Amino acid sequence: MLKVKRRKLILNGMEKYDILINNAKIVDGSGSTCINGSIAIKDEKIHSIGEVQGISEINIDAKGLVVSPGWIDVHNHGDLTILYYPKADGFVRQGITTFVGGQCGNSPAPVGNYVGNPWMLSELHQEVSPTMYDADWLHPREEVNKLHKEKFGWEIDWNTMGEFFNKLEGKGFSPNYVPMVGHGEIRSVVLGPDYRRESTKKEIEQMVKITEEAMIDGCIGLTVGRDYDPGIWANFEEIFECAKIVAKYDGVYAAHSLRTSHRKARRPGEASIPATKGVLETIDIGRKAKASVQISHLGNLYSVNPGDSKILTEAGIKATLKLVNDANHEGLDISFDVIPNSASGGIGGNHYLAARLRPWLKIAGSLEQFAKALRMPDWREEIKNSVMSGKYYGLNPNITPTWAEGGILIEHSDSRFKNKTISQIAKEMNIDELEALMQAIIADPNSKIFRKPRDDSSLLTFMKHPKMMVGIDTFAVDETRIGSGPAPGLPSENSFGGFPHYIKRAVRETNTLTLEEAIMKITYNPACKFKIPKRGIIKPGYFADLTIFNLETINDKGDQMEPRLYPEGIEYVIINGVLVVNENKHTGKTPGKILRRE
Repeated sequence: MLKVKRRKLILNGMEKYDILINNAKIVDGSGSTCINGSIAIKDEKIHSIGEVQGISEINIDAKGLVVSPGWIDVHNHGDLTILYYPKADGFVRQGITTFVGGQCGNSPAPVGNYVGNPWMLSELHQEVSPTMYDADWLHPREEVNKLHKEKFGWEIDWNTMGEFFNKLEGKGFSPNYVPMVGHGEIRSVVLGPDYRRESTKKEIEQMVKITEEAMIDGCIGLTVGRDYDPGIWANFEEIFECAKIVAKYDGVYAAHSLRTSHRKARRPGEASIPATKGVLETIDIGRKAKASVQISHLGNLYSVNPGDSKILTEAGIKATLKLVNDANHEGLDISFDVIPNSASGGIGGNHYLAARLRPWLKIAGSLEQFAKALRMPDWREEIKNSVMSGKYYGLNPNITPTWAEGGILIEHSDSRFKNKTISQIAKEMNIDELEALMQAIIADPNSKIFRKPRDDSSLLTFMKHPKMMVGIDTFAVDETRIGSGPAPGLPSENSFGGFPHYIKRAVRETNTLTLEEAIMKITYNPACKFKIPKRGIIKPGYFADLTIFNLETINDKGDQMEPRLYPEGIEYVIINGVLVVNENKHTGKTPGKILRRE
């Protein structure tokens, strides 16, 4: 009886759907030329495409809009903050329906007696164990939890990735989450605070066991952070043995390769490891472990000085991509991701000028008191000596001799300093650059510095490569997020508009990619790479993850001074058949799923 009734409804053009999208320009993610038509969604999935007839609870008129598969962010730290911001407004309102977490060796688990120093907890860790310069990597879980419960009302009470999944699913969240396990957390569980050394054979065996447990729990692969604690202390064998387990389960090995050397204090004369060495190590891990490899936020691996030489820059990019091409020609599976906004790193930053001298600002306690204290010439001299001796990674002229040329003081109450670089101020006042920095803070402790936007032609060249994908390298936040301290930092503009920036620049403004090519690189290709079944393409029977946007108006609105602005042009976002963004506003729905390894 029910089947007959259903058939009559279809014949009468009255099939009932959850969502019906009409008048759409459909870019299906496969790279094929777009088509015009309708899309019907029912029971989480795409039911039909083309000339669809029927009735629906939700009808979307997509005239003038593009409908694509939901965008997949392949390098993301959202799993470290999704419990704090479960709606992940910054992600979904820029078109991201799925993110691949656990990057740079950092994941929410495994957790032992000590907790690592991910972004949301770093402020608590400064209360547990204050430091002047670089923060310690590990902190006792019991002490962290005491403060954590006071601030957030809950504790870090899981140990394994599987237990974290249960915690997250019990709360609900908006975007889909593809889990990766971080080598840093695995190493921390095994070695604890004694991580500043190479591991023993027995300890490696323990790490291998934990890696396998995470893969069985449903992780897609393993990530490493080779410029950071604790990953920088590992040797090749340790990472290789863990990567072999990933290959056993047909997973992905994703690496923030060695390219800056240890991001901690570096004394004069301590040279950096060549960036090419780090990428070659990553490729060699994939080669020997027989694992699929993802190189995190790849850029030009060759230093170009002066940096405005386009010929040398192009040669460096060509040589960088040759490493990727040669490995793939060898038969390996090597791909990479880029951060779409070249004006900023993915994590975010602090634009108060005083934050350039954060260790001493902490001691002063406030911006105003810091400016007063800097009037003492002997303290200024102590600060200069500390900076030049390499104690503070955040400002180290031994590593970055051109540091004073990299920003413009766009907010300053004194005309002598406004709209100038620190380098310009030093020349005009006939003083050294560190003295110029401190004099500018003394004159206006609330002054702000704007990083010079970089020419993105190099980034666009990387985007043309067939193995390129996009990762915003940031966290799940909303417009309320602000750091603590006397000079509070803000999230990156990529946290809110990285993907719209990619579409705007790569497609509409530069014609670097066709619309079909650009969409394929953020939908179908990532779904294939990270083994995400029935997503990344618009096809009947596939999950209804869709991003609906206006190609003519799509735009990232945030900038360095105020990044917490949602983009224009993202009109609707559908995740697992549920409307999460409606006319550029979050509906409050949390239909996200943990997309475990199958």
